[in-house]
Amino acid sequence: MKAKIGIVGSGNIGWALKQLLKEDYDIKQGDITDGFDASDINQVKTFLHGLDAVISAGPFAVNKNIAQVAAEESIGYFDLTEDVETTEYIRNLKSESILMPQCGLAPGAINICAAGMMEEFDSVNEVLMRVGALPRFTTNEMSYYLSWSTNGLINEYCNEADAIYEGKAVKLMPLEGAEKLVIEGESFEAFNTSGGCATMCETYADKVENLTYKTIRYPGHLNHMKFLFNDLHLKKNKDILEKLFDKEVPRTKNDVIIFFVKVIGFIDGVLQEKTYLRKIYGNEKLSAIQLTTASGACSVVKMFLDNKLSSKGFTKQESISWREFLDNKFGEVYI
Repeated sequence: MKAKIGIVGSGNIGWALKQLLKEDYDIKQGDITDGFDASDINQVKTFLHGLDAVISAGPFAVNKNIAQVAAEESIGYFDLTEDVETTEYIRNLKSESILMPQCGLAPGAINICAAGMMEEFDSVNEVLMRVGALPRFTTNEMSYYLSWSTNGLINEYCNEADAIYEGKAVKLMPLEGAEKLVIEGESFEAFNTSGGCATMCETYADKVENLTYKTIRYPGHLNHMKFLFNDLHLKKNKDILEKLFDKEVPRTKNDVIIFFVKVIGFIDGVLQEKTYLRKIYGNEKLSAIQLTTASGACSVVKMFLDNKLSSKGFTKQESISWREFLDNKFGEVYI
């Protein structure tokens, strides 16, 4: 008998999750457009009844309800949120099954990869995690088209970023910490955004000198965002920003994901660096952001349903084996 998985949300990522999972699992999908309101706790209880696992691909605002019911019913819970406050709520829930927020690309696969690479070192000086969800071609001044949730994009541009500096967990301002990157001869910029470190800062404080996550964009994008978010103070008017972006910024499925992790530390007394870099493109059905985000979540869900994850309650991304993550049909997207 196939395991039963519920998917909340049928947008770009919710649809992609179903496409990847439907061959191997019995899928139940609910969305506000179908009359399923995840902000109604009673509707959530009805939807989750009889499921083995649930993945929330809806707005992060509904994740608390879904996680609460999943915890009460001992159903495996997974979500794609980068929202720190929601993750803190889920952390405090008690469950006889797994509760794993922050799955997907970043947070998600990027943290699992970084943690796996760190295990190759005797001691770690620095960890750099950099991810970019980029249009392959742009013509506008901001050098950016939308490829995923506008709400999620604005959220990570507005909230503080977690980091480790000189062994201590710290908060950094978003849209700051600009740096230049050259990857295979092409220039990019990277800057602080929230959520990408997941829970790594609390896990590795006092164990790592420096650890950061930054978002990759084409050069010039950051200055335009600073003008909108800071100079015009639109970070205090997120609804206006969201409407503006949705109306005026084109959406694209012709995208590419840059997935970059660098670890510097000592191996056998020698200071060394190791880098994991992948450029990931979409396929005939899924864009790159759909493929990487959905595959990241599907890989850990498969590990759970295959009884390779035995933890109960809140589970951190960095506790997952990178090798086992890659070693299934979903995780191999990152190879």
